[in-house]
Amino acid sequence: MFRTVRHWWQGGDGKTTARLFVFELFVVVAGVLIALGAEQLVSNWHWQGEVRDSDRRISDELRYNLVNAYERLAINDCLEPRLAELRDELSKGEPMWSGSRARFANDIYHQAFPPVYRTPNRPWPKDAWETALNGEVLGHFRPERVAQFAALFDEVSGLQRSQSEELDVAASLGDLAFPGPISAAERRANLKLVAKLGALNARIVFQSRLVLKNAADAGLSPDREQLKESLDQQRRYRGNCVRWPDKPEG
Repeated sequence: MFRTVRHWWQGGDGKTTARLFVFELFVVVAGVLIALGAEQLVSNWHWQGEVRDSDRRISDELRYNLVNAYERLAINDCLEPRLAELRDELSKGEPMWSGSRARFANDIYHQAFPPVYRTPNRPWPKDAWETALNGEVLGHFRPERVAQFAALFDEVSGLQRSQSEELDVAASLGDLAFPGPISAAERRANLKLVAKLGALNARIVFQSRLVLKNAADAGLSPDREQLKESLDQQRRYRGNCVRWPDKPEG
C-alpha cells in the first residue's frame, strides 16, 4: 500500500499539492485508527481487571453465605429433635405447663429470658453483588456467569427471608420457657407455632442444599477454614448433635 502511494506521489502529472493533501489525510486517518485501536485495547485491559476484581469480591461474599448454609445443615440433627420434643409436650392435656427451655452444651448467652428454640441469626451479605448490579461491570462479564450469580443471590435472599420469619416465630414461644397454667387453646396455638417452625426448618434445609449445589456447579464452595471455625463453635455450643457434612445432601 505504501509502495503504491509512493509511486503515485512520484508521478509527473503536476498535481503535487493534491497528492500531498491526500497523503497527509491518509496519515491522519491511519493515526486516528491506531489511536482508537490502542484506546480500545487499554479499555479492554481495564475492564478485564474490573471483571476479575468484581468476580473475586462477589465470590468471596457467596463463600461467606455458603458457610451459613453448611452450618444450617450441620445443626439440623440438633433442631429436629427439639421441635419433636416441643410437639410431644404440647400434645399433652395437663392444665399445668412445667416449662420447657432449649438445652445447650455451653449456653454462652445467659439470657434473662431463656430460649425455647434457638437457631442461628446470620448476616447474608449481598453488598458486592448489589454494587455490581448498580454499575457497568456486569456488562463485561460472560452472560452465563451473571446468570449464575443472579440465581445464587436469589437463593441467598430466600434464605435471609426464611431466617427472619423463623426468628419471629421462635420469639413467639418465649413464655413456654416458664412454668404455669396453660389452657387447651393455648396448647393448640403454640402447637401451630411449633408446626410452622418445623415447616420453616425444612424449607431452610432445602434452600441450603439448593444453594450449595448450585454454587458447586458454578465452581464455588465454602471457605474451608471459615466452615471449620463455624462448626467447631456450634459443636462447643450445641454439643455432639452437630455434624460435619462432607458435602450437601440432595
